[in-house]
Order: sequence, then structure tokens, then C-alpha cells
Amino acid sequence: MRLHIAGHPLHPALVHFPLALWYAAVLWDAVGWWRAEPMWSEYAYWSLALGLLLALPSIASGVLDFMALGPEHPGADTAARHMLVMLAATAAFGASWVMRAATDPAAPSAWAIAPALVGCALLGVGGWLGGTLVYRYGAGRRIEQ
Repeated sequence: MRLHIAGHPLHPALVHFPLALWYAAVLWDAVGWWRAEPMWSEYAYWSLALGLLLALPSIASGVLDFMALGPEHPGADTAARHMLVMLAATAAFGASWVMRAATDPAAPSAWAIAPALVGCALLGVGGWLGGTLVYRYGAGRRIEQ
């Protein structure tokens, strides 16, 4: 089962929200470090939280697309790698959020920020793999019958 709205796949539309929030969180941390103002770290904390929440429908639609692709599809291995890398990125951002929540979200340690930086790198790799799925293998195309 693939999720489409008006013939357009839903998963690529949903992923932009958590990605933007997670990249923004790292940006807010940088601004907070540069300006030495704790409110920016709080923005990062809430950006991580909202990104994790909005990742749930993105992950669900991605899993449905993955299952619909089938193991015989030429992009199946790429799809599996894309899914694993993106889940690892989500886990990294989740770890950053949990570490911040366990202490003071307005003053995260370098150890709490580090997983978010790893998450950004993973998003880059996962995005590349997602692009490969779409542009090389045609994943997500709706086949009219």
C-alpha cells in the first residue's frame, strides 16, 4: 500500500518537516553558543521535540512505501539502506533530546549536542539514498492501471 494524495506520494512531502526542524535545532545551538543566550538552546530543544513528533507519520508512510516496493524491485537494497540510515538519524536526534531533557534544556552539554551533529550527517547520507530511490529507480511513482 502506497500513500498518495492527488497522485503524489505522501512520504516525500512529510519528511521535510522533521528534517527542517532538526537542522534548525543545530542552527539554534550554534546561535546560542555564539551569542551566549540560553533561549536559543531552548529553541533547539523544542525543535528536536517537534521534529521527533513529526517524524512519526513520515516513518509510517516510508515503511508503507518500503513494503509496497517489494524485494524484487531493483532499488530494494537502496530502500533498506535509506530506511536504516534515516532511523539511525532519528535515534541520534532522539538521544540528543533525551540528554537535554535529563539536564537543563537551556544549557546542553557538548555531549548532548554531539548526537544532533551526527544526526545531521546521517540525514545527508539518507537523503542521498532517498534521491537515488526516486531519480534512479523511480520509487514513489504511481502506476496507473
